[in-house]
Amino acid sequence: MSTSCVRPRRSCNRSSQDTAEGNESHLPRYRDRVPPRVLITTLPLHANYGGILQAYALQRVVRDLGYRPVTDTSSPKPLLRRLRWRLLRHPSRWLRRLSPARADRDWRISMRVTAPLRAFVARNIETGSFLEAAGTPRGRNRLARRFRTFVVGSDQVWRAAYAHVPGQFLEVLEPIRGERPRRISFAASFGLDDLAEYSEHDRTRAAELIHRFAAVSVREASGVRICRDEFGIHAERHIDPTMVLHPDRYLELVATSRVAPTPAAGRMVVYRLDDNEHLASSVRGLSERLGLRSLDLLPSGRPESWREYARNAEHHDLPSVEQWLACFASAEFVITDSFHGCAFSILFNRPFVVFANEKRGASRFESLLGVFGLEHHVVPRSLDALDERVFAPDWNAVNAVLEEERERAIAYLEENL
Repeated sequence: MSTSCVRPRRSCNRSSQDTAEGNESHLPRYRDRVPPRVLITTLPLHANYGGILQAYALQRVVRDLGYRPVTDTSSPKPLLRRLRWRLLRHPSRWLRRLSPARADRDWRISMRVTAPLRAFVARNIETGSFLEAAGTPRGRNRLARRFRTFVVGSDQVWRAAYAHVPGQFLEVLEPIRGERPRRISFAASFGLDDLAEYSEHDRTRAAELIHRFAAVSVREASGVRICRDEFGIHAERHIDPTMVLHPDRYLELVATSRVAPTPAAGRMVVYRLDDNEHLASSVRGLSERLGLRSLDLLPSGRPESWREYARNAEHHDLPSVEQWLACFASAEFVITDSFHGCAFSILFNRPFVVFANEKRGASRFESLLGVFGLEHHVVPRSLDALDERVFAPDWNAVNAVLEEERERAIAYLEENL
């Protein structure tokens, strides 16, 4: 059975009669066979499993449709503005980092800890820094000639706290003279259910730029409302790109790697981005209730020195993306406060509970769970009030909805790329 989630949009093959024609007619026909190039802009691919996997998934889906996608890794925010923003936002942090020794230590540890994630990106995601070359008229025109379509998404690309607004509304294309590349978004997220983080200038500019898009797709129901009420445009809601791919595609990644296929068998996987006492007590309570030992996917704490890191490097290193996937796929139960932890629990049909992380955007969880009728999987204040359905979800019903959502997402991309 094929694991491809999409049907190729077009064939790249020509008949032998076409290729036997004269040189003058053959050259343009040959060019027609080259897959159109698509540039995807998203958040930086740092130590973020969900961010990396959504970038991987969107590329795979677009490639399956017959295009050649590339994910841009440059920042849309000018260098001086980036530095000024970071200095003003966290001045004390930068004062502490003035010591060259400290900066070097932090850099060395960060590079070692995140090495497995960067290796996955290098192997599986085609990337390039194209937007950085768009600071001159010549660079912008080359950019317009090189790519047929620009896709913004997915993840919280339209949240001002995480991304550059209005850069992520493709402001870079505005000065181009003549025909500009087609602009669409796919499952773009505002993160919150309002634009409270936007300045007045950013709100006005974003409203202007989003009207240049040929089609707008957002990830949350709140995003549909924001587009309608704040920008006066229609937006479609679609699932995250990670869920558009069939789970077998992720299991193929695990199978071709060196990681164990079922590292979390008989375990309760805990994937937490932020520590809090409610989550910690729930882990203890559910572990006792289910009779399962917990398995934390992320290391706790950060080493205070290179010597401390070197003494127990395996304890501090992040698991590879393939190992992360294998843990979710083989878990007996999942506890998470991560959007993508929730998404992959659904994708792999693993019983789970989720802590709707207010700081990182609770509306994302509400919208995702609402699509599948799984709102009761949010952990209540007391475990005694936990809905028993979380331990035995109706996966047949969930998978039926998931298949419908996949078809909608693919149809949108087929029509608008």
